Amino acid sequence: MQPRQPDALGQEAQAADADQPEQPPDAAHPAQSNQPETPPPRAPSDHVQWLDRTRQGVNDAMWHSAMRVDRWFGSDKDESAYQQHVYGSIAPALLYDQYNRLQTRLRFNVNLPLPQLNSRFNAFIGRFDPNEFVTEVNEPSGAFARQYGPLTQDQTLFGLSYHAPERQGGHFEAGAGVRVALPIDPYIKGSYVYEVGASERGLVALRETAFWQNHAEGFGVTTRVDMERIYDMRWLVRWANSATFSQKSNGIRGYSALLGMRGFPSRRAIALEISIDGASDAPVPLHDYGAKVAYRESILRRWLIMEVRASIDWPQDYVSQTRNRSLGIGVGFEMLFGTDEFLARPVTF
Repeated sequence: MQPRQPDALGQEAQAADADQPEQPPDAAHPAQSNQPETPPPRAPSDHVQWLDRTRQGVNDAMWHSAMRVDRWFGSDKDESAYQQHVYGSIAPALLYDQYNRLQTRLRFNVNLPLPQLNSRFNAFIGRFDPNEFVTEVNEPSGAFARQYGPLTQDQTLFGLSYHAPERQGGHFEAGAGVRVALPIDPYIKGSYVYEVGASERGLVALRETAFWQNHAEGFGVTTRVDMERIYDMRWLVRWANSATFSQKSNGIRGYSALLGMRGFPSRRAIALEISIDGASDAPVPLHDYGAKVAYRESILRRWLIMEVRASIDWPQDYVSQTRNRSLGIGVGFEMLFGTDEFLARPVTF
């Protein structure tokens, strides 16, 4: 799993764990079919043994890194304290759409627990879109960049994050880090999250984030409002609305997205989304609008997920351009480390 994309609900990506019907229905686990789960097919070990070796090697490197970082703060804890709590993922993809043409993507993330410092802190390193993770200007996209919307070059970031215990009412979150490249671009951010209600009958969440990013944005604030509800104990529907203003923004930048997710037995899921984005003082205030659909399924191993997606949108970056329809397709894979929990939330959104 990647360091969680900013999510006012505090439970992003766990919308429908289709293979765990014993969980009570809530925002993280909508009700699933009572049919027994059929494990994903397992190929002969000699055909995919390299996958097991690769995953084990990365997992070992992750928890060793977490232990070394925590020992900067004087930790003498046993290795098991890190082996059991490190998690992450690596996600390659091949994407094509008529507007941006063929693109290859590779994102990864590693979450490193720091029990010596505090159980509420963790370190992370990964490759993300900074406009999703730092300033929260863009809609969270999962592991891969969206196939429509403003393109931002992914960056490798290293930092620390703090999460207060989630509860009804308000709680705080914070983070700081740097870009692992020259010139170094440090950032710091803090968020106040207020939630009321429950997903079964309707949940509303407000997230107010203040941030500073040295080169890209300067000082700024992002306001996000989410509304979420489970319908018919099958579909989790979320409506997210966000607005951002910074020292270097073109007025107020924002987006609105309506997302529906459903998990099925045998570690499968489907998701649909319609969204719109733009900036008030940009040459073209309405930048893009469109829809996308994705299907996810575990293959070969519980921790290996394949995803296919399709999209249609109408982008426009410049006044001189004509707004035309852009069709898109894509395929991606997500390899999980430290966990094999199947998540309904798409990595390609």
